[in-house]
Amino acid sequence: MTRHLCIDCGNTRIKAAVFEGEKLVASVVTDYDDLTPLVAMARRARPQAALMASTSHGSAQVTEVLGGELPCKLQELDHTTPMPLDIAYRTPSTLGRDRMATAVGAWAEYPGCNLLVVDAGTCITLDVVLASGSLLGGNIAPGVTMRLQAMHEHTSRLPLVELDGDVPLVAYDTTTALRSGAVLGAAAQIDLMAAQLKGTLGQLKVMLTGGDAQLLAQHLVTDSVDVVDDLLLRGMNTIIMYNEL
Repeated sequence: MTRHLCIDCGNTRIKAAVFEGEKLVASVVTDYDDLTPLVAMARRARPQAALMASTSHGSAQVTEVLGGELPCKLQELDHTTPMPLDIAYRTPSTLGRDRMATAVGAWAEYPGCNLLVVDAGTCITLDVVLASGSLLGGNIAPGVTMRLQAMHEHTSRLPLVELDGDVPLVAYDTTTALRSGAVLGAAAQIDLMAAQLKGTLGQLKVMLTGGDAQLLAQHLVTDSVDVVDDLLLRGMNTIIMYNEL
């Protein structure tokens, strides 16, 4: 069975996984200033194919470090890479590689369904995939932590609030007011988009992934929601397999 290495170079961290066929068999999360865990996993895996999706300038560093460690070429995902979805975005060259891969991962989970694919990380991306297999595009919004940081940095007296803690609908102090505003505001944005898409498309599946997916899922009103870990990496593996056919 072929072995694939998939690397997500995100805004703050690098996430990578090794797949044997469709099965994820190893994974690692590391920072850009310490690529040792990634190199060690690549050496152990000896993959037959390797694909990287990047939203960071740090991808050049990853390519340089892994160049002599892999038995195969490290390919970089972009809008020209053949994939099982049609990209209907008007400027496909500017569409985030992470958004492409996450949409493919969602489509692999629920082929033939209308999907709202939400990646809740540093930023929150909300992308629409039609049942016909077309990635329309979607919206980008500040992530929950970014919202908390912005309120602190752009005001003179509001404190920087930790994400962990109570999220009441009606806040009872400044800490919960900031946290609830950030978390419930993000959840409401997802709910609004899902509701309007259901009104247009009828049937719709909402898929959440990313570091804040579980948190936001607790506060959604919309139904038919799935939280799937590693959806981006699974999408990259699907793209590799699609190109092996």
